Amino acid sequence: MLARLTAYPPEQAAITRSLHDGEALRIGRGPDNGLCLPHPSVSRSHAVLEAGEGTWRLRDLDSKNGSFVDGRRIEHGDALAGGCWLRFGEVYCEFTPLSADEQARGDDAWRRRRASAAAQTARIDGMQRLEEVLDGSLRGVVELAQCDRGFVLVEGAGGLAVRASLALEPSQLSAREFSGSIGAVQRVLERGRSVVANDIGNEPWLAGRASVIAAGLSTLVCLPLLDAGRAFGAIYADRTRPGPPVTTLDLELLEAFAEHAALWIAARRARAQLARATAEASWSAIVQAHEGAPA
Repeated sequence: MLARLTAYPPEQAAITRSLHDGEALRIGRGPDNGLCLPHPSVSRSHAVLEAGEGTWRLRDLDSKNGSFVDGRRIEHGDALAGGCWLRFGEVYCEFTPLSADEQARGDDAWRRRRASAAAQTARIDGMQRLEEVLDGSLRGVVELAQCDRGFVLVEGAGGLAVRASLALEPSQLSAREFSGSIGAVQRVLERGRSVVANDIGNEPWLAGRASVIAAGLSTLVCLPLLDAGRAFGAIYADRTRPGPPVTTLDLELLEAFAEHAALWIAARRARAQLARATAEASWSAIVQAHEGAPA
């Protein structure tokens, strides 16, 4: 008897846990829980999900804000008849029973994603031009996050500028429909930490924005490009179609890839700046000009 629990903490990547027959998953805010949900609405020891009598049962542990199954508050060991939505305080979780084949397919898909991350990393290692590294980094993040479009923002002589984009025209980034996503990028630049929104309708800082509603976004991820701990840019990706959530495991792959990409972008950017400076004020050109000038 297998199942998967996917938690959607606000402003964080989704957290997934595989559930196996005979196991019990303790859920709460405390770090000693099998599923830690660090949200103030969740009690330290909130609930327990356990297998019994051929089904999974959810039991509340006298939590302050309650445990819910499909919107109904439970108190004792209520059976979960099939796929359903659970809520602990204000944190929503999706419960999905799985067959052995479904579990195996999920494990295989994760192995392929790890292999894809390794391939994307190796690909940018061989790129020499800054534009190639920027485009390769963007395409890697869009693919790994299972998104459809995105852009790379990098600091330059004139300030931050969009240096690469995918399925997004520069004019779209200035449109009102994109202003909610710009807010996500600003958070990343200010904090130097990734931002993930899987359930945008339940993100208070995004859901109320008419621009986000107009754009119809379902998922977004934004990763900082860091140099000595300072964000000199960001890689943004999103999608409007339904799709799998960006999980904590996905975010680990994405952040490792973005960290590697940032090293190459910073190196290629420095080389390009040096080349421009050389072209603008080449000492050898200056000497040659003086040598050729009349005395």
